[in-house]
Amino acid sequence: MNNLNLVGTPREIGFQYGKYFAEQGVNLSSTLPSGTKERKEYTESVKFLYKSDYPAILEEIEGVAQGNGCDAEALTQFLLSMYVYTAMNFCTCITGLDHRGHLLLGRNSDFLTAMQPMYSHCVIKPTSGYAFTGNTTAFVEMEDGINEKGFAVGLTFIYSAQKHCGLNAGMIVRILLEHCASVDEAIAMLKKMKIGSSQVLTMADSTGNKAVVECSAQHIEIIQSHSILYSVNQFVSDAMRPYNPRNIDDMESGLRLKTCQKAFQHQNVLSMEYLKDVLMGKQGFLCQYDRKRGGDTVWSVIYDLNDEKIQFCDGNPSREVYETIKIDF
Repeated sequence: MNNLNLVGTPREIGFQYGKYFAEQGVNLSSTLPSGTKERKEYTESVKFLYKSDYPAILEEIEGVAQGNGCDAEALTQFLLSMYVYTAMNFCTCITGLDHRGHLLLGRNSDFLTAMQPMYSHCVIKPTSGYAFTGNTTAFVEMEDGINEKGFAVGLTFIYSAQKHCGLNAGMIVRILLEHCASVDEAIAMLKKMKIGSSQVLTMADSTGNKAVVECSAQHIEIIQSHSILYSVNQFVSDAMRPYNPRNIDDMESGLRLKTCQKAFQHQNVLSMEYLKDVLMGKQGFLCQYDRKRGGDTVWSVIYDLNDEKIQFCDGNPSREVYETIKIDF
């Protein structure tokens, strides 16, 4: 896992990111899949949203390309269409209060093993917006993180065969971390957003508020009715279940859901150790993948929203250990 500390304006943050990989001898655009005419047309159609509402995202992408010396157009096309044209991003999120009243949010990130050398753990301190620490498979966008206000969010992606013009999952997580101080603020922002992809966002804040938000271009459903909340790569609410994909390899999403249901059916309070046990697969299938299939749990993280430390496992937690990382904003 690459570890980066990035500070400054969007362009400066991007430049630092791109330069880091250039110094590793990596041209970022050469690592990306070949673009298609359809993805190019989609990117052009969605750019106006970013230019209008989140121009900092485009500035940061330009900075990455400048710092890396890679193809800015290819990078932009990949990032703005990611999660709309990708079907191999999977994960599990869990959140609940522990016996001290601390809110915990844990996430296993399941993705392609071939891309592991590119994955990054970042601390980002923008000149405008909240500082945060998070993890990503593809720079700029984020898949989980916590910001200086004690607001955390984790992504579970859901593939949609229909393509909609809007912001995609990884960019949404990035925007929420940088602009929201609480779950309520994040929900309000999501309701105003033009969303292009399908996903579940598991969110929590240091006041003890938490939510699972199932959202797509068509609808948003908010789930807050249980002591311990969890999400996998499928919608579970009656309103959103019709939008679940069919005939997609979702890396055992249904089996992971059953594991969470069983693990927490008699639990109202989490503990750090029990949450680790669940994420490590000790309470049922959650990360016990055969790496030969090309996918695995590539990192696992637990955010304590009332502490300045996170538990981070670089790799599959059934084989690797969690380390304590002190958050320094």
